[in-house]
Amino acid sequence: MKKITLLFSVSLFLFSCGGRKTQNENTAAISEKAAVVYTVDELYVRAADLVDQEVTVKGTVMHVCKHGGERCFLMGSTEDLNIRVEAGEKIGTFSQKQMGSDLTITGIFKEVKNEADAHNPGSGHGEENHSGDKETETAHQVIAEAEKNAPVVYFMEGLEIVKEEI
Repeated sequence: MKKITLLFSVSLFLFSCGGRKTQNENTAAISEKAAVVYTVDELYVRAADLVDQEVTVKGTVMHVCKHGGERCFLMGSTEDLNIRVEAGEKIGTFSQKQMGSDLTITGIFKEVKNEADAHNPGSGHGEENHSGDKETETAHQVIAEAEKNAPVVYFMEGLEIVKEEI
């Protein structure tokens, strides 16, 4: 009976130590993820690597949409460098009172497909033959060139306002 009790005690000890290690590893991974807070400038430097990932960004609110507060713009080092944040269901709305304050927001970093990307010459037009239609060919060339030269636009789907400094 003593052997069974000893074996049970040792098993319990090993199991509890292993569980704590896993819990500590999970806590460390979560803390490490939460510890990375990008400025708007840093976010744009790493933009291509961060698309469709959860990120945390800190910036000054330079604009809150007046029609319901569904989005705000966080400013980087200049007014020309900013990121649009969509409030979504998790945040709800932004307030005009937040204008000029520093917000730290966690969200999903997304890439916007612009108008030139939406119209892809050569696909989605059916099987119709446009040979000889110079006007259509010229339009497709202009759109294709615009698509190549169009700047990439990013935004965030907000999940949580982590910190607000007024």
